[in-house]
Amino acid sequence: MASLVTQSEIDVFTGDFQNLFDTFKRPIIVWKEPKKTFTTIENNVYVGYGAESVKTNVSYTPQSGEFQAMIRYTDKQSSENLEPLQLRELAGDCRIKLEKPGRDYIKQGKTEKIVIDGKSFNVQTDEAVKYFFGVRLYVFHLKATR
Repeated sequence: MASLVTQSEIDVFTGDFQNLFDTFKRPIIVWKEPKKTFTTIENNVYVGYGAESVKTNVSYTPQSGEFQAMIRYTDKQSSENLEPLQLRELAGDCRIKLEKPGRDYIKQGKTEKIVIDGKSFNVQTDEAVKYFFGVRLYVFHLKATR
């Protein structure tokens, strides 16, 4: 079946789309649940024979990753006169659009927060895929933490 768009036109469109992303992308930091490390101090203790139980120390190692994303803050000054359908469009305080490595990092394990412009956000929705002639970007809606 013939295509309405030639391969050279697709190359131009996808190049422009990638340039748009590269022009407006900014760094975000995705914080994951810290990694727990258990270390025991003493293993030669018999519990119940006058000695304290084995002491276990837990250390937490922070885990984070920095990714590039297009960021769009939601403008919510007034929502009194909006229809229910329009209110659904206002889901979240921020929308990020990022590439697959960032999407995979957010989806893997528990994401505690995402820091953008010094503000903390929680992931509110699953990702939506924006597909444009082979270029995929993933969109998440975020809610500001208060």
